[in-house]
Amino acid sequence: MGSISFWMCLVMTICTWNKTIGCTWMRTLPRSPSMFQVLSNNTITMLQKMGHVVSRKSQITFPNEQYRQVDNFTDNGRIVFISQTLNAIEKLYSSGKYDSTAWDQKGVEEFMIGLHRQTSELDQCVKTIKPGPSTSVKRVNKDMSLHFKFLKNFLKREECSASGWEDIRNVVLSHMLRLVTIPID
Repeated sequence: MGSISFWMCLVMTICTWNKTIGCTWMRTLPRSPSMFQVLSNNTITMLQKMGHVVSRKSQITFPNEQYRQVDNFTDNGRIVFISQTLNAIEKLYSSGKYDSTAWDQKGVEEFMIGLHRQTSELDQCVKTIKPGPSTSVKRVNKDMSLHFKFLKNFLKREECSASGWEDIRNVVLSHMLRLVTIPID
Protein backbone atom coordinates (compact mmCIF):
# COMPACT_ATOMS: atom_id res chain seq x y z
CA MET A 1 0.00 0.00 0.00
CA GLY A 2 2.83 2.39 0.88
CA SER A 3 4.68 1.79 -2.39
CA ILE A 4 1.52 2.48 -4.42
CA SER A 5 1.12 5.83 -2.66
CA PHE A 6 4.76 6.65 -3.33
CA TRP A 7 4.50 5.81 -7.03
CA MET A 8 1.21 7.67 -7.39
CA CYS A 9 2.74 10.72 -5.73
CA LEU A 10 5.79 10.50 -8.00
CA VAL A 11 3.66 10.23 -11.16
CA MET A 12 1.50 13.19 -10.08
CA THR A 13 4.61 15.27 -9.37
CA ILE A 14 6.10 14.52 -12.78
CA CYS A 15 2.82 15.20 -14.59
CA THR A 16 2.38 18.59 -12.93
CA TRP A 17 6.05 19.59 -12.95
CA ASN A 18 5.78 21.89 -16.00
CA LYS A 19 2.73 23.66 -14.59
CA THR A 20 4.36 24.36 -11.24
CA ILE A 21 7.68 25.71 -12.45
CA GLY A 22 6.28 27.79 -15.27
CA CYS A 23 7.98 28.32 -18.59
CA THR A 24 11.55 27.36 -17.77
CA TRP A 25 12.31 27.05 -21.48
CA MET A 26 12.23 30.87 -21.63
CA ARG A 27 14.08 31.50 -18.36
CA THR A 28 17.68 32.66 -18.45
CA LEU A 29 20.13 31.36 -15.90
CA PRO A 30 22.91 33.68 -14.74
CA ARG A 31 25.52 34.07 -17.47
CA SER A 32 23.89 31.57 -19.81
CA PRO A 33 21.25 31.88 -22.52
CA SER A 34 17.84 30.26 -22.23
CA MET A 35 16.88 27.37 -24.50
CA PHE A 36 14.68 29.86 -26.37
CA GLN A 37 17.65 32.15 -26.99
CA VAL A 38 19.87 29.29 -28.15
CA LEU A 39 17.29 28.01 -30.63
CA SER A 40 16.40 31.55 -31.74
CA ASN A 41 20.03 32.34 -32.49
CA ASN A 42 20.31 29.17 -34.58
CA THR A 43 17.09 30.03 -36.44
CA ILE A 44 18.32 33.59 -37.03
CA THR A 45 21.58 32.25 -38.48
CA MET A 46 19.64 29.98 -40.86
CA LEU A 47 17.43 32.89 -41.94
CA GLN A 48 20.47 35.08 -42.56
CA LYS A 49 22.10 32.39 -44.71
CA MET A 50 18.96 31.95 -46.81
CA GLY A 51 18.90 35.47 -48.17
CA HIS A 52 20.60 37.80 -50.54
CA VAL A 53 21.24 41.51 -50.50
CA VAL A 54 18.31 43.49 -51.91
CA SER A 55 19.20 46.72 -53.66
CA ARG A 56 15.76 48.33 -53.49
CA LYS A 57 14.32 49.98 -50.40
CA SER A 58 11.77 47.86 -48.59
CA GLN A 59 8.14 49.00 -48.60
CA ILE A 60 7.51 47.34 -45.24
CA THR A 61 7.42 49.31 -42.01
CA PHE A 62 8.63 47.58 -38.86
CA PRO A 63 6.22 47.80 -35.87
CA ASN A 64 8.62 49.46 -33.43
CA GLU A 65 5.79 50.93 -31.34
CA GLN A 66 4.40 47.48 -30.52
CA TYR A 67 7.84 46.29 -29.38
CA ARG A 68 8.22 49.37 -27.15
CA GLN A 69 4.91 48.49 -25.48
CA VAL A 70 6.03 44.88 -24.92
CA ASP A 71 8.83 46.18 -22.68
CA ASN A 72 6.10 47.17 -20.17
CA PHE A 73 4.40 43.74 -20.15
CA THR A 74 4.72 41.13 -17.43
CA ASP A 75 6.82 38.06 -18.24
CA ASN A 76 3.66 36.14 -19.08
CA GLY A 77 2.50 38.90 -21.43
CA ARG A 78 5.90 38.86 -23.12
CA ILE A 79 5.75 35.09 -23.56
CA VAL A 80 2.29 35.37 -25.15
CA PHE A 81 3.54 38.13 -27.46
CA ILE A 82 6.62 36.17 -28.53
CA SER A 83 4.53 33.05 -29.08
CA GLN A 84 1.92 34.78 -31.22
CA THR A 85 4.57 36.62 -33.25
CA LEU A 86 6.53 33.43 -33.97
CA ASN A 87 3.30 31.61 -34.87
CA ALA A 88 2.49 34.38 -37.35
CA ILE A 89 5.98 34.08 -38.87
CA GLU A 90 5.58 30.31 -39.16
CA LYS A 91 2.19 30.75 -40.83
CA LEU A 92 3.66 33.25 -43.29
CA TYR A 93 6.40 30.83 -44.36
CA SER A 94 4.17 27.74 -44.34
CA SER A 95 2.68 28.72 -47.71
CA GLY A 96 5.77 27.19 -49.31
CA LYS A 97 5.48 29.53 -52.29
CA TYR A 98 9.13 30.57 -52.42
CA ASP A 99 10.04 28.77 -55.65
CA SER A 100 10.98 32.11 -57.22
CA THR A 101 13.79 32.58 -54.71
CA ALA A 102 17.30 31.21 -54.98
CA TRP A 103 17.06 29.92 -51.42
CA ASP A 104 18.58 26.57 -50.62
CA GLN A 105 15.59 24.31 -49.87
CA LYS A 106 17.53 22.42 -47.19
CA GLY A 107 18.20 25.75 -45.45
CA VAL A 108 14.51 26.68 -45.66
CA GLU A 109 13.56 23.29 -44.19
CA GLU A 110 16.03 23.72 -41.31
CA PHE A 111 14.68 27.23 -40.67
CA MET A 112 11.11 25.90 -40.61
CA ILE A 113 12.07 23.03 -38.27
CA GLY A 114 13.73 25.46 -35.84
CA LEU A 115 10.78 27.83 -36.05
CA HIS A 116 8.32 24.99 -35.47
CA ARG A 117 10.27 23.85 -32.41
CA GLN A 118 10.10 27.37 -30.98
CA THR A 119 6.37 27.74 -31.60
CA SER A 120 5.66 24.28 -30.14
CA GLU A 121 7.60 25.01 -26.95
CA LEU A 122 6.03 28.46 -26.59
CA ASP A 123 2.53 27.11 -27.20
CA GLN A 124 3.09 24.77 -24.24
CA CYS A 125 4.21 27.72 -22.11
CA VAL A 126 1.19 29.81 -23.09
CA LYS A 127 -1.17 26.97 -22.10
CA THR A 128 0.13 27.18 -18.52
CA ILE A 129 -0.46 30.93 -18.20
CA LYS A 130 -3.42 31.78 -15.99
CA PRO A 131 -5.28 34.12 -16.24
CA GLY A 132 -5.22 34.98 -19.94
CA PRO A 133 -3.39 37.95 -21.44
CA SER A 134 -4.23 41.47 -20.29
CA THR A 135 -6.11 44.00 -22.42
CA SER A 136 -2.88 45.77 -23.42
CA VAL A 137 -1.30 42.46 -24.50
CA LYS A 138 -4.41 41.65 -26.56
CA ARG A 139 -4.32 45.10 -28.19
CA VAL A 140 -0.65 44.83 -29.15
CA ASN A 141 -1.16 41.28 -30.43
CA LYS A 142 -4.09 42.52 -32.55
CA ASP A 143 -1.84 45.22 -34.02
CA MET A 144 0.78 42.57 -34.76
CA SER A 145 -1.88 40.40 -36.44
CA LEU A 146 -2.67 43.33 -38.71
CA HIS A 147 1.04 43.74 -39.44
CA PHE A 148 1.35 40.10 -40.49
CA LYS A 149 -1.83 40.36 -42.54
CA PHE A 150 -0.17 43.28 -44.34
CA LEU A 151 2.92 41.09 -44.94
CA LYS A 152 0.76 38.34 -46.42
CA ASN A 153 -1.05 40.81 -48.68
CA PHE A 154 2.27 42.42 -49.65
CA LEU A 155 3.54 39.02 -50.75
CA LYS A 156 0.39 38.47 -52.82
CA ARG A 157 0.80 41.88 -54.49
CA GLU A 158 4.41 40.99 -55.26
CA GLU A 159 3.15 37.65 -56.66
CA CYS A 160 5.54 35.79 -54.35
CA SER A 161 8.48 37.16 -56.33
CA ALA A 162 12.07 36.71 -55.21
CA SER A 163 12.33 40.39 -54.26
CA GLY A 164 9.02 40.20 -52.36
CA TRP A 165 10.27 37.22 -50.38
CA GLU A 166 13.56 38.97 -49.67
CA ASP A 167 11.63 41.95 -48.26
CA ILE A 168 9.64 39.53 -46.10
CA ARG A 169 12.81 37.67 -45.04
CA ASN A 170 14.43 40.96 -44.01
CA VAL A 171 11.47 42.11 -41.91
CA VAL A 172 11.14 38.63 -40.36
CA LEU A 173 14.85 38.76 -39.54
CA SER A 174 14.24 42.09 -37.80
CA HIS A 175 11.41 40.49 -35.81
CA MET A 176 13.55 37.51 -34.82
CA LEU A 177 16.45 39.73 -33.77
CA ARG A 178 14.11 41.86 -31.65
CA LEU A 179 12.21 38.92 -30.12
CA VAL A 180 15.38 37.29 -28.81
CA THR A 181 16.21 40.46 -26.85
CA ILE A 182 12.91 40.61 -24.93
CA PRO A 183 13.85 39.87 -21.31
CA ILE A 184 12.08 37.09 -19.42
CA ASP A 185 13.01 36.77 -15.75
